[in-house]
Amino acid sequence: MRLQDWPSLLVAACLVQGIVDPDEQEKRLAWKYLDCSNLRNEVDRPVDWPRFRQHLLETPYPENMDAVFEILNRLSTKSASSYDEEARSCLMGVPAAFFYLTRFTLDTMERDEAGRPADPEVVKKATLQYSVFENYISALHPGLINAGNWSFNDEEVFVLRKRILRAYRQLEAKKSTHAPEFKVYVYDEEEVPQLKPLLRSQIYCSRGQWGTDVQVHDYFFASDLQTDDPDEADFFFVPGYAICVLEGNLYSLDEVDELYKDLVTALPYFNASGGRDHIFVFGSGMAQSVFQSWEEYIPQTELFNDFAWVAIPPYRPFKDIVIPGSLDLIEVIAALEKSKPLHERRFLSAFFGRADVARGPHPWVGGVDVRKELLALRELPGTEDMKFGDGATLEVMHEAYGDAKFCFVPRGKSGWSLRFFEVIFAGCIPVMISDKWELPFEDFLDVTRFVIKWPSTQIGPQLIAYLRSLPDSTVQEYMDEAKKIRCWYFYPPKARDHSPAAH
Repeated sequence: MRLQDWPSLLVAACLVQGIVDPDEQEKRLAWKYLDCSNLRNEVDRPVDWPRFRQHLLETPYPENMDAVFEILNRLSTKSASSYDEEARSCLMGVPAAFFYLTRFTLDTMERDEAGRPADPEVVKKATLQYSVFENYISALHPGLINAGNWSFNDEEVFVLRKRILRAYRQLEAKKSTHAPEFKVYVYDEEEVPQLKPLLRSQIYCSRGQWGTDVQVHDYFFASDLQTDDPDEADFFFVPGYAICVLEGNLYSLDEVDELYKDLVTALPYFNASGGRDHIFVFGSGMAQSVFQSWEEYIPQTELFNDFAWVAIPPYRPFKDIVIPGSLDLIEVIAALEKSKPLHERRFLSAFFGRADVARGPHPWVGGVDVRKELLALRELPGTEDMKFGDGATLEVMHEAYGDAKFCFVPRGKSGWSLRFFEVIFAGCIPVMISDKWELPFEDFLDVTRFVIKWPSTQIGPQLIAYLRSLPDSTVQEYMDEAKKIRCWYFYPPKARDHSPAAH
């Protein structure tokens, strides 16, 4: 059976299992030998990965598809876990096969007279295949993808991802029965080449704390709100993954600033309104400060951002919108799985984090070193039921959050922290200790019903005494309310994450 005819459930199983968790020795070998040349003499493996890689380099697409189908059919005869087992030893082998499988499915699907996908099920199939690919490879820095040289590069991954999203947009347009209330024009790197460096490593930037930048871009790109006609647009969306390309060491802070200055001056519709109808996303604690010259170049634009670390917050309520941090679907599921009923929770509280200069008081404004004060609590007598840790894996943290009544949420490098969104899905009551952080949607969510806000100047025995004084009936009310509203803090599963396992 050719692999493009696989039932969706089998591919969905791969999606759920497609998280590589190698031991330390496997990690060293897999990351050192991205070309898998260390496996050249292992004759008892189900796949000869060095030979497969060489075939991909020598055989152009689509002539290479027979080898792709052979490899994946061979693995499919075992179990879904066989993909994980092979990816532990050859990090890019399985993703390479699914990259070409997804491309082939998109290239061969039937289209209607308007060029739109004729069968939604084929789009779902391609999306599931791509999801497996992305789950295996999203942790890889784009430089490593290119260095591995499996006959495709990071830019080709970006193009494949856009094709998936475009196909979903075309499906939405087919079934839409009414015009949207407003329309958004999404700038494209083909129209504005200055965008290209700021959109590098999309797959790498789409996961984890800074994934918001990519998720909002994905949403507008695939949505029926998007218009290709700038004359009918109410807003103009300017994509960019500033914090990711900075933290990923693709560019320095000064280089990011220059990239944005070049970009803003190149936007063809910016000057018509002075940028007032242009939307930028800066999904990190630095907010728009990652673009150091923002006040000169985009002072009037719409800015989606979290709370900023600068002395005078750039957030302006009349034009800016606070949105939740980004959690992956798989991370949310993992947190939910670790959430215990109240009567089974062993710990009063949990906190995983460290105190350092970057997470201390603001260098200009000053204030309490919140994390240092929190960590000092473990030195007090009678705190054996308070869980502390640092440098733990997500699994260990989720397990602790799901086993505690309260979870401390101090500020991170900025006024906000992704920890809030993590603990609330583990059923742990957030104890926020960040005096200037206002949560998303506080204008219609009564956060006092599911969050405890504690002043940073009152960290000590009085905090512990207060938490212990709350009866279980009150704790349960907090937990029940959080369960009802936490969907507001979770982005809907992305189109490319669609699978039976996600429901």
